[in-house]
Amino acid sequence: MPFALLIPSLGLVAAAIGILTGVPQVLRLLRSPDASGLSFSSAVLGVLSSGSWLTYGFLLLDPAQLVANVPGLACAVVTVVLAARRLGVALTPALVCVAAWVPLVAVAFLLGGPALVGVVATAVSLVKMLPQVRTVLRREPLHGLAPASFVLTQLSATLWAVYGLGTGQPSVVVCSVVSAVLAGVVLSRRCPPLAVARALHEGRFGVPGRLLVRPLVLARRATLTLAA
Repeated sequence: MPFALLIPSLGLVAAAIGILTGVPQVLRLLRSPDASGLSFSSAVLGVLSSGSWLTYGFLLLDPAQLVANVPGLACAVVTVVLAARRLGVALTPALVCVAAWVPLVAVAFLLGGPALVGVVATAVSLVKMLPQVRTVLRREPLHGLAPASFVLTQLSATLWAVYGLGTGQPSVVVCSVVSAVLAGVVLSRRCPPLAVARALHEGRFGVPGRLLVRPLVLARRATLTLAA
């Protein structure tokens, strides 16, 4: 595939994965009343982030941004509503934040066009996961978090970073790299690597899971043998 077609295609793949990012969390909130570990602040910032990137994509007529952020915004809004119900939090602060954010994005466009809107979108995206990271670092119960959402976030963010490099969009690159790192922090606390490896070795996901961690098990046995 020619390079000129590879980058746009990569952007659409990243967008397709991005569409699914919030779905596991929404399904978990629908299935269970337990939202422990979920940061309502991060959920609200997720709405602002998706809305800002959607505006940015609309201004540039970027199909990848539009494909990702139309359903992404819808999913973020549903997450906020469900999280408010599960956590017993009022929706009023979230509505106030959205009402204040819309004119801010409009002013950014008037002052600097799409480029400044991209900067604003990057700014909110850089901080949107910080409240969630702070929550998981407190060692609180995290049963309300859907691990699949953060796995998809890492995968999507990695592809977006490559897409941003290929299309000369530094805002996309910076935002994607930070998002991937912060999602990794949350995922490592929700699913500690050693616990995941132990579950795979014990057959949690059948033969494929055991085969996946087999090299690690053999390496550990070899290390213990040498130490003895």
